[in-house]
Amino acid sequence: MLKQYLEVKAQCPDKILFFRLGDFYEMFNDDALTASRELDLTLTGRGVGNKERVPMCGVPFHSADTYIERLVHKGYKVAICEQMEDPKTVKGIVKRKIIKVITPGTITLENAVASKKNNYISCVCARDTSIAVALMDVTTGECLWSLCNAGAMDDVLFDIFSVYEPSELIYAHMDEYMDAVQAYLRSRLAQCAVTPFAADDAADYEAVAVRYFGAEAVEEAKGAAACIGMLLTYVGEVMQSDIGHINSLERIDNERRLVIDAASLRHLEITQNVRDGGRKGTLLSILDKTKTAMGGRLLRKWLEAPLVRMADITLRQDAVEEILSHEIMRQDLADTMDRIYDFERILTRIETGTASPKDLVALRESLAAIPQLRYILEQADADLLQRLRDRIQTHDDMYDLLCRSIKDEPGLVIRNGGVIRDGYSAELDEIRSIAANSKAYLKELEEQEKEKTGIKMKIGYTKVFGYYFEISHANTKPIPDYYVRKQTLVNAERYITPALKEFEVKVLTSQERMLELEYQLFGQLRRDIQGHIREMQQTARAIARVDCLYSLACAAHDNHYIRPGLNTKQAVQIKDGRHPIIEKFLKDELFVPNDVTLNHSSHEILVITGPNMAGKSTYMRQVAVLVLMAQTGSFIPAREASICPVDRIFTRIGASDDILSGQSTFMVEMKEVSYILSHATERSLLVLDEIGRGTSTFDGMSIARAVIEYCLKHIHALTLFATHYHELTDMADTSEKIKNYTVAVKERGKNIKFLRRIIPGGADRSYGLHVARLAGLPESLLKRADVILSELESQGAVATPVTKKESRPPADSLFTDPVLERLLSVDVSSMTPIEAISFLYSLQKEAKEGSGMN
Repeated sequence: MLKQYLEVKAQCPDKILFFRLGDFYEMFNDDALTASRELDLTLTGRGVGNKERVPMCGVPFHSADTYIERLVHKGYKVAICEQMEDPKTVKGIVKRKIIKVITPGTITLENAVASKKNNYISCVCARDTSIAVALMDVTTGECLWSLCNAGAMDDVLFDIFSVYEPSELIYAHMDEYMDAVQAYLRSRLAQCAVTPFAADDAADYEAVAVRYFGAEAVEEAKGAAACIGMLLTYVGEVMQSDIGHINSLERIDNERRLVIDAASLRHLEITQNVRDGGRKGTLLSILDKTKTAMGGRLLRKWLEAPLVRMADITLRQDAVEEILSHEIMRQDLADTMDRIYDFERILTRIETGTASPKDLVALRESLAAIPQLRYILEQADADLLQRLRDRIQTHDDMYDLLCRSIKDEPGLVIRNGGVIRDGYSAELDEIRSIAANSKAYLKELEEQEKEKTGIKMKIGYTKVFGYYFEISHANTKPIPDYYVRKQTLVNAERYITPALKEFEVKVLTSQERMLELEYQLFGQLRRDIQGHIREMQQTARAIARVDCLYSLACAAHDNHYIRPGLNTKQAVQIKDGRHPIIEKFLKDELFVPNDVTLNHSSHEILVITGPNMAGKSTYMRQVAVLVLMAQTGSFIPAREASICPVDRIFTRIGASDDILSGQSTFMVEMKEVSYILSHATERSLLVLDEIGRGTSTFDGMSIARAVIEYCLKHIHALTLFATHYHELTDMADTSEKIKNYTVAVKERGKNIKFLRRIIPGGADRSYGLHVARLAGLPESLLKRADVILSELESQGAVATPVTKKESRPPADSLFTDPVLERLLSVDVSSMTPIEAISFLYSLQKEAKEGSGMN
């Protein structure tokens, strides 16, 4: 047996081999050591002579899926070796064979991958200076592709990896490029399993791609066709099953989508938060009201790749508005889609032969809800909803087949039976009847023979002779020819008949035959459904789109969002905009809304100054998130808005080292800025926060000023630029396209209160000591810092603010505004002396508080 194991193991040296022995999957040698450590299994051993013991551990075959899933999630690959013969009928060693391999990118086990997230396997291959990349989700049948220049790997290929997060990567012909890919994966996607692919003639792989997707689709993907074919070949070899359900080929098209690099997605917390990478506190968590897992996955894609064409955005907006404005429709959609399971992934398990009885019940229940969903959509006027209705088919023949074949509450696993409905198979019904009603059947057979022959007899049974008719010698009537003598007794004879012998065979093997027949019928049922998978996938994908539109409508209803207008003036105008994430998590205060105006004539670059914690970053993120929401087709939190779609959103927010690549905070910042400046266009939106703060004051200030000038002269993108270098506010004097904004602050002596309002004008100081005081630094330390600041300012170490042409109240007078208002509004001539004294006293008290004297 161990020799057989080693022969099989040689076929999969890089995989953990689950070797079937009876009711267990066993692992030996290094596999056993690894599995026992990763799965917390008891490590045992088996003697093999010469006092040697082979390490081993095992798991029950009926619960192996759980263990396989845990290993695969840790980045391991698992090979399943099954017994190919019945041990009861074989002498010696049973034949065994690897029937499938499960890898991180090809796992289809139920609950093995997140229901509302895709699980991609990727392939990269190079030709000359071009790199092709293909991504596939085997659980949904989708395949994506793209091409990039080898010199742009950092910008394109790695950005794709970061957004789609493949769990497995295969590669071919990458040569000198693979070192950079491996380094990126180690630092960013450590759990991604990497495997070289031994590729032959590229034309062969192009033919594979044509077989799955058709010549026309592959022609459009010409440069990546071989890469796509390699990925299909690898997945087919690993899964060792038909993968015809993979039939959707789509280019990662930057011309039809808003491009957001991975860093910007992370900074804006669109689908993952910056704390632990989870979805809590993300835009996705706010907008995701989807009822199906299919819709949840698609909504994530919508947010990661919004639209850029106004016609496409308008189609979505119209559909969202109709669902939002019709409460009954919205409720009916919710009730109906609540009954629809993730049958997109169920279809994959049917195609690959891993579907369970529960899967077919879920598919049946999903199909049962589709007619009602179509009926609801027939009431819709929005063009997109009508198109989706036409793509949703009811699949009546499949529904009828599942109703006739599968019990209402079948057994959980097909090997235990109890799955096929009575009446579906006459042969199965007979076997079940025999097994359940054997005594009644024998009694009926006995009565039939008595009536037919006129002979008194009875049916008996012994373990040695089986079933028989016993006829006493007293019965002298002729015995029919089809009675065969079985045994002679002193006063009777025992006979068998063909009918009795057939019954005996059936009853003695009924349980085994019943399970075998159910398994065969279930397998045939899966094959019958496989012929309709493509059409049902189209229905599933259309339902996912309806679910996304419903989700956006519900989010708009629950959060009081408005439909943003669209314009062609390359301008963004938002009145009373709110940050959709932060406003949901504020518990003890209301979110302060703010306006924004961005255009190419007078507000191309907004320089935003003000203290830390005052809300500059929140404001800028808010603008970017609202634009992204609008281009997704979502409504937004604002009082009024008009937005021109942008082609890209870039952000440079926050500070962090890249320790693994040896880059400092400042180097990371400069690389991000370099990437933005080389890729942004006049149709882009830039969010730049604290550029230059990672170096000395004058170095940083010089870089910040130069970046603004470069954007103004060469890029002309709509830009939000937050800075502590309030000296930069003088740039508005030299360009009508630059405007200064600041965060309103209410100052009471050495204490400040952030008003969260963005107002025209610039700050003339950073309030660093005030923020330090809010943070709780020791008072003695703060006093010493105040002295040092005064000394530095008197020595001219810190640049003094430049006088602005703009008319605005000085920052230190913000507190006194209410005093001035009271003085201007009071009618002194009508006051009594006592009232005048009291009024003057209250003003003096307020003035002392403002000056810090009280």
